[in-house]
Amino acid sequence: MPSPAIALISSLETRVMMARLLLGGLIGLCAGALAGGLAFAALPADTTATAFLRLQDPADLTAIAGGANQVTPDNQDNTATFVAGEIAYITGDGFGQAVARKMAMDEPAELMVAQASESPVVTISYSSASRDDAIRTVQAAIDLYRQQLEQRVDAELRTILPALAQWQRDDADPVRRQEIQRIRESVELQAVQASSLLVVQPPTPNRASSQRWLIGAILGALVGGAGAVAVLLARRRRSGHGSVVKTLTGTVDRVLLPAVDLDLPARDAWTEDHTRLARTLYAQCPGTGPDRVILVLGASSSSGAPEVAALLQAAAAESGPVAATLSGMHAAPSTVDATAARVVDGGTVGDATLTPELMGAAATVVLVARIEVDTIPQVLMLRSATAAATSTAAVFTYRRQPTATLRKPRPLRRAQ
Repeated sequence: MPSPAIALISSLETRVMMARLLLGGLIGLCAGALAGGLAFAALPADTTATAFLRLQDPADLTAIAGGANQVTPDNQDNTATFVAGEIAYITGDGFGQAVARKMAMDEPAELMVAQASESPVVTISYSSASRDDAIRTVQAAIDLYRQQLEQRVDAELRTILPALAQWQRDDADPVRRQEIQRIRESVELQAVQASSLLVVQPPTPNRASSQRWLIGAILGALVGGAGAVAVLLARRRRSGHGSVVKTLTGTVDRVLLPAVDLDLPARDAWTEDHTRLARTLYAQCPGTGPDRVILVLGASSSSGAPEVAALLQAAAAESGPVAATLSGMHAAPSTVDATAARVVDGGTVGDATLTPELMGAAATVVLVARIEVDTIPQVLMLRSATAAATSTAAVFTYRRQPTATLRKPRPLRRAQ
């Protein structure tokens, strides 16, 4: 058998399979996009409230009280170290538990704290299903951190101020007492600055994203398309579909080209293309001599054996007077000398019309298999039933329109 013929039919089989998978993938993609978009649009969105704080490395009040000249260390390393330490404190479990107690939560508040580059500005964020809860939680964290700053400064002042007051009382030198007073006022001024917290931006909720449905549609389309293709492949394998071309061409004597599109109109509506197709198939069919029988068998009732038989019968009728039947060998014999073969539609394996006498009288058996519809077991049964035939040929059928498989096959008008 010529390998180009097998390659041509195999490529058609691949295209039909890919078209089915593509159609199923598109359907799954559209359904998944719709379901994903609706699901994401209906999901409740968490609200994230964010506040910006400016942290300042406080002066060492003890050093100021001791008469230090450098009262406000202001270099990048000191600031970065201070901010890193404060971020570690705010994100710690202790601070989270304190915020949770203030908000009457069951678990520690999970605050998100980040430093803006290497600046002293930090962000405090909290996400919640309730917009008000998110704002109140961030505000509670700010208030609690401010209280902690004030407590730190108060603890230092309770140690420094009594000592300065004692020095001022014990020193009899008026100049020295004025100097101690100036130091005390400086310490109090620095304490006020150290206990203050600059809120650059109060807790502000984020805007609800209007693109959530789009994200859901994209994810749903990917999942739906891939899932549909996977389901189609699994069903195809489970139902026994495979390469009917390779299964059938290994045992027949020849393949009749081209493959037959089963979307044929009624016989009286045939065009020149349909007539040319019938002549082409008949010309390749062996056993077309006078009073020869061409038996057409389908792998299943959906294979298209009646359509192929009608094409061959139409071409045989052009060859001269013919006694052709499409319903079996039980018709009355013709009184006209036959100069063309008789075409018999034997149906499928197991039909009542397919008898041993009919198989023995057939000069050529034409095996019909439909691409991506007939299964491997059906084709193997067809091969087994025709193993003793003298001459065999294969015809492959298909439907060009994907939606045509959902319709009932249209019967051709058979010649009597």
